[in-house]
Amino acid sequence: MMKPLISIALVAASTASAHQNLHQFWVNDESAGFEVGIRMPPSNNPVTDVTSDDIVCNVPGTNSAETIPAKAGDTIKVQWDSSTHPSPITHMLYGPLGEGEAATASGVGDGWFKIDEVDYVDGQWANEIMEAVDMTHTFKLPEGLESGEYLLRSEMLALHGAQDLGGAQFYIGCAQLSITGSGSGCSPTISLPGAYKEDDENIYIPDFYNGFDPTTYKAPGGEVATCS
Repeated sequence: MMKPLISIALVAASTASAHQNLHQFWVNDESAGFEVGIRMPPSNNPVTDVTSDDIVCNVPGTNSAETIPAKAGDTIKVQWDSSTHPSPITHMLYGPLGEGEAATASGVGDGWFKIDEVDYVDGQWANEIMEAVDMTHTFKLPEGLESGEYLLRSEMLALHGAQDLGGAQFYIGCAQLSITGSGSGCSPTISLPGAYKEDDENIYIPDFYNGFDPTTYKAPGGEVATCS
């Protein structure tokens, strides 16, 4: 009887070790520090209920007092905990907000727009690509952003359980930015919660291990926005 128990324990340990959080980000290769400017949740557990307010910026934990300056068009690099689970990565912005509002805004509701997405590229999921570069991912802020404060939402969606309804695991980290720009806005926007449904074809994938073609996959949240 011991072998099955040991196997179960090993599987549980492996699953827990693959849980992850966003811990640091850089603006043009400069970082304010470890977990500075990031809202840290109380644990590294995933969000699985897409109708919950937790799908916005994770389970409420410690809000950062820091809002990090950036400019439209700047390069952002994020760093996550390591994970072996097949995952796309996406980034969204919420704003513009008024001075001092990023530190307290809930982000619940309409106004989110996608600015970055990597799914399955050349035979690798985004998490595999990130593993080769110290679990980092780099992208650019759109040139056409308005000035103001924003929430930057980084999402890694672990799909290893997506064959079951409610089995997809959302790992979410929100950072606080104060962006200088001269644009007039971005569209389309989405609402969180609201835009994701548990049975969406990119969240619930019954054939994930039985014939699913990952090259067709597009992460939730719609198309990358156009900013002008």
